Amino acid sequence: MPADYGTLYFIQKAFAMLLKRIVNTAPCFLSPLFLFVLFFLACSYPNIPKIEEPGKAPEQAAAASAPHEEGVGDIFQKKAAAFASQPKQKEKEYEIGPEDMLEIRVWDHDDLTREVYVSREGVFSYPLIGTVEAGGLSIEQLEKEIRGRLSGKYIIDPQVSVAVKEYKSKKVFVLGEVGGSGKGPGTYPLTGKTTLIEVLTLAGGPTKDAGSEVIVMRPKNSKENPVTLEQAGKDDKVIKVDLRRLLDGDNSQNIYLEPNDTVYVSKAAYFFVYGQVKNPGKYNLEKDTTVLKAITTAGGATEKAAVNRTKVVREKQGAKEEIRVNLTDLVGPEDIVMVPESFF
Repeated sequence: MPADYGTLYFIQKAFAMLLKRIVNTAPCFLSPLFLFVLFFLACSYPNIPKIEEPGKAPEQAAAASAPHEEGVGDIFQKKAAAFASQPKQKEKEYEIGPEDMLEIRVWDHDDLTREVYVSREGVFSYPLIGTVEAGGLSIEQLEKEIRGRLSGKYIIDPQVSVAVKEYKSKKVFVLGEVGGSGKGPGTYPLTGKTTLIEVLTLAGGPTKDAGSEVIVMRPKNSKENPVTLEQAGKDDKVIKVDLRRLLDGDNSQNIYLEPNDTVYVSKAAYFFVYGQVKNPGKYNLEKDTTVLKAITTAGGATEKAAVNRTKVVREKQGAKEEIRVNLTDLVGPEDIVMVPESFF
């Protein structure tokens, strides 16, 4: 029995010395372990992409793998034709003005075929009947006027047709993000009652970088040059059109343009989404886009995402600032939405 007690005492003493040694040396291996945990946590949060370097920006590679986001320009090319008016009907409604070039034909009288130039006073000269006042008349009204003055005295029941060879009296200016498949910014004629969609079609439609807002500047007094928003006077009219709503079928947005209007197609604002989302990359910023909608636009969060710890990187006064956000907060232009990985 004494021997058994001695052995037990020896074992207890050895265990106590071992435990003491472990406690004394714990900081030696706990410190590296603590640093490893911190390093792991840092790596789990996505890095801020260097978007100021276009040639090396990660969003280019990410966008290549992400599905193509259909913008206003894409939708326009698909749907704009359905809004166009019938050309013949439009021409008959056209109101003739100074500097227009007209072609006049009388059936079975080739000698009366003429191309005439409407003067600044709105008149032109025509064989047999002399001066014709055309300014302010529609094509149909001018045809009736010439037919009436030729009828009986010169020709029995004349058949007269008038066509506009060059529209020059009424024009609008188109600026901004246009030229998706055509001429681009410039001056375009109004050919009868002309809608916004028709003029944008003449200009080639919105580009892939176009936003959904179109601003129409309507000066109170006639202008020979385009008018920007900054140049608008207090009496000038500013009309804002939601192009996406228009293309979705809201005809109230497809306004008729008036001479000397300036149509400005805005550039789309955009944002970035990175981290634990299925399709990280660059996306067009629509009105009232929340953090949650931004994540959804990027394909939704992955299984590893810690969505509730999402942050936004926003540039303020030339410096990037990381902001804690709620999922219902609005995303601003050029914001970077960062969705981190869950720790567990």
